[in-house]
Amino acid sequence: MRRICLLTIWTAALPDPAPAQTWYHKDISTAYAQAKKQKKPLWIMFSATWCGPCKLVEKQIFPDLRFQEAIRRDFIPLKVYASSGDENTPGGDSLAKVYAIRAFPTFLYVEPSGQTFYRHIGIPYDPTQADTALIEPFLKKIEMAKKSRKELPDMHRRFEKGDRSPEFLRSYLAKLVEIDLPSEGRKVFEAYLKAVPSARLAWLGEPGYVKLLPEIASWDDRYKSYVLAIADTLRSELPRELYRDLYHDILISELKKRLKGIRSWSKTVDTTEKFIREYRDKFDFIEELALEMVWKGGIHSPEANAEIREQAASLGIKAVALGYPLEIPEVERREQLADAYNTLAWEFYERVSDPDKLWTAVILTKQALAFKPDAWYIWDTLGALYYKLGRKREALNALNKAVEIAQKEGREESEYQQTIELLNKARELTD
Repeated sequence: MRRICLLTIWTAALPDPAPAQTWYHKDISTAYAQAKKQKKPLWIMFSATWCGPCKLVEKQIFPDLRFQEAIRRDFIPLKVYASSGDENTPGGDSLAKVYAIRAFPTFLYVEPSGQTFYRHIGIPYDPTQADTALIEPFLKKIEMAKKSRKELPDMHRRFEKGDRSPEFLRSYLAKLVEIDLPSEGRKVFEAYLKAVPSARLAWLGEPGYVKLLPEIASWDDRYKSYVLAIADTLRSELPRELYRDLYHDILISELKKRLKGIRSWSKTVDTTEKFIREYRDKFDFIEELALEMVWKGGIHSPEANAEIREQAASLGIKAVALGYPLEIPEVERREQLADAYNTLAWEFYERVSDPDKLWTAVILTKQALAFKPDAWYIWDTLGALYYKLGRKREALNALNKAVEIAQKEGREESEYQQTIELLNKARELTD
């Protein structure tokens, strides 16, 4: 079925929040002036008019009086629209640039001077709470921000007075990474490496500390180069999945940098192959990772003709084969693989014509169902592939199964309307 993104589907149908909300400021200058006058920090939500999760926050969190009171008691609230064209808050894009906003929603906690002391991105999730209890994680974030505001000045003073103990530098650096303050973080990072020059001791000396590295690598190319340089040290010490997760975004970022500005498909493939050869000895998953990124770009490119789409599909098949697990994965990983296989299969249905590749997509979809047998949207993908291959009986069986599961789950008919329409078309195929 059409690739599933639960949060997007959940929020896309939400109406825009009522414009009559008045508990927060909408004008940047007024909010900052009030912060200075009242000597209170600002709470800033960076939103976008097209952002589904932002609408969810505005619909379900903003009306809660506990939330409003928690914010207004200690902060000057401000909501800013950015990356929204004509609907931007005046000065919204400029403010987003100042604070390096990379995703929506982002929530900043800022001193009247403009200094950030806490931030969090997206909708916080607390696994101990029910899905509907979104307010509690938000209230916890507010308390964490207030705690950070108390801790950060003391840490800064200790650093300026010359405290270079590894334990202090480790906690200070973790705090600066958490609130995304690279300007201060760079100085602390350099001091930390002088205090603990061994990469093994620096990043493996405290459980979980190594997970700071992807964020540090995003500061600039110098830090990315450092993180890539210590890959051999970490590889022998970390579980493979953690090692892969650690370097996934760093390597993708590096490949995107290499491919920036390249318009030719053949040049894209050549550059990717060189990138794979360069990093293959350090990262045994590099070929799968790189091919997965490139095939998706090729198959979606508006300049791609049928030949390029078929070539991109071949790379997609190769990426799946390279990443196929050697052992039965854990439940969570099985579900991730099921959705990944389903996504690839649906791309083939929409964009590929070669019957051999469509049959490969059928195999992938069946494997997805082995991992996630009650996913109606995967049954829909299987039925769609059979329909495109002209296999009437198989298409009808799979599409009927998709509808049956969707109805059993009590889904709105609009969700699987396209499945019903395809089912009717499949009935017209010749036997």
